[in-house]
Amino acid sequence: MTDIDRINELVGEKKFTEARSLLDEALKTEPENVELLKLSGLTAVNLQDWNRARADFETVVKYKPDDASSLFYLANCYNNLGDLISAKNTYISVINLRSEYTEAYRSLCVILMKLNEPENAIKYACTANAIEPEDYIFDFVIGTAYIKIKEFDKSIEPFERALKKSPNNIGIYNSLGTAYMASKRSEDAIHCYQKALELNPNAVMAYYNLGSAYQIQQNHQEACKYLKKAVELDSEDETFKVALAMSEVKTGQYEKAAELYKSLILQHPEKENYKYNLATCFEALGKISAAINMLEEMVYMNRKFILPAQKLAGLYIKTNQLNKAKDIYDKILLKNNPAPEILHQYAILSSSLCDTDTAEKILKKVIKMNPEIAKAHKDLGIIYLNKRLFDYAEDEFKTALNLAPNDFEIIFEYGNFLYSISKNNEAERYYREALELEPENVLALTFMALNKLILNQLDSAKDYIMKALKINPEHEYILFCAGRILYARKEFEEAKPYLIRAAEKNPDIETQNTLALTYYELEEYNSAINIFNNLLAKRPENISVLMSLAKCYAGAKNNDKALEYLEKVVSIFPEDEEAHEMIRKLS
Repeated sequence: MTDIDRINELVGEKKFTEARSLLDEALKTEPENVELLKLSGLTAVNLQDWNRARADFETVVKYKPDDASSLFYLANCYNNLGDLISAKNTYISVINLRSEYTEAYRSLCVILMKLNEPENAIKYACTANAIEPEDYIFDFVIGTAYIKIKEFDKSIEPFERALKKSPNNIGIYNSLGTAYMASKRSEDAIHCYQKALELNPNAVMAYYNLGSAYQIQQNHQEACKYLKKAVELDSEDETFKVALAMSEVKTGQYEKAAELYKSLILQHPEKENYKYNLATCFEALGKISAAINMLEEMVYMNRKFILPAQKLAGLYIKTNQLNKAKDIYDKILLKNNPAPEILHQYAILSSSLCDTDTAEKILKKVIKMNPEIAKAHKDLGIIYLNKRLFDYAEDEFKTALNLAPNDFEIIFEYGNFLYSISKNNEAERYYREALELEPENVLALTFMALNKLILNQLDSAKDYIMKALKINPEHEYILFCAGRILYARKEFEEAKPYLIRAAEKNPDIETQNTLALTYYELEEYNSAINIFNNLLAKRPENISVLMSLAKCYAGAKNNDKALEYLEKVVSIFPEDEEAHEMIRKLS
């Protein structure tokens, strides 16, 4: 006979494992006993066995569909299992049964925000607010939902009500500050963030928000003070470092900004804007050789990123390297009055030679002469994109699309624009349209593959790059992209031959580095070391390469050699915590 009292006693004592054993035995003989099933579900919840709890409560509500508390637990199970739609519907069922079940409203509002249904969250939060007017959480939900739908002015009042109910709540101060900032009430926002810091002097987001508010006011001196504190509290956050570096540049603190950009490059070696900004700092500090070295590498690795080429040409001129400058910046002089089509060709040539000012001037003239030339708008959009004038670029691309909605080049380049500004889901649509027009275009296949890589859709990325390789199996860039994608998939053995062939055809730094990293993952340390040493010979103070060599030697159990490279790292960049940690482990 089932000892319900004993099971309840064990549950009350939080001895859930013992209760579980008794419940399992009892349910063998009474599998449809609702009270046992509820106890079983409750025990499973406490043991965080969400699948078991879900099964138990689903059975309970099958027999007792009006059991609101069991439905509430069932909704919790769905939530913890990631089934947000079922959780939402079940919480609504709870509310329909018990209209004053405020905990169900609370959980439902969170689910609705996760499901990107802010309008529904507002509706239910308003209902709950009338039931439980002293609970700040529902006002907070309403304010957060209005921010989500960018109705910032409407978010202020509910946040202010929430603050009256919970006057020492840092989260409300930060959110209200955000609403004030979006409503162009920066002084009120600053007051909120300062109050948050009074409540918690280590509230990192309050420091960041306060620094950002001062940036908007163009008070970069004050911004630096608060952003520096945010970085001190969380030295890994990329956003904090970027914001601080920007204000340090604005206030002429180039040495400090350079150190931050070095740190950001270590974290994200793929982000060229950090390298460009570091080069700009080097230039401001008079370290022209260092700036040129960095810009040369950037121009070599990405010829479409025009800003580094322009700056490099300027530095070549400054250092009297005029022939090199001419190779990058060669002006096209037009003495006659050619047709707009010819002018367009000259504009493309100017752009390819990195003379974007001339190209832009010519393209504007072309468009003035004949605004119906769709590709002129597209090429002007490319120039604006490379100048990082994104709004202007988008206008030109959209004009081009309106004029020639089925033109492969225009669709493809608009996809590249969206890719460049990290709107990768939208970029996919245009790459797909381009491939519908030219299914075997290797560039479209390759960029679709890279876009899928950014979206972390690695299976699709592999499919597209393999299609490109099938069409052009010897193209060094496609080989490199194939290796890069397979490396991201951790298919190192498969990545290796593609990267070897890519490096044989075009032994650029990125290809060699990726190949060396692949050898490292395959524990082929000697091969990795040889490549990293070649890279180091070109850039003797490259911290990333030095660290990679240290890791290879550590993997090969040559701790003395690993320590030698680690010491070089810390001598160049004393703040490198990863290097210090390796030194401690290997010493």
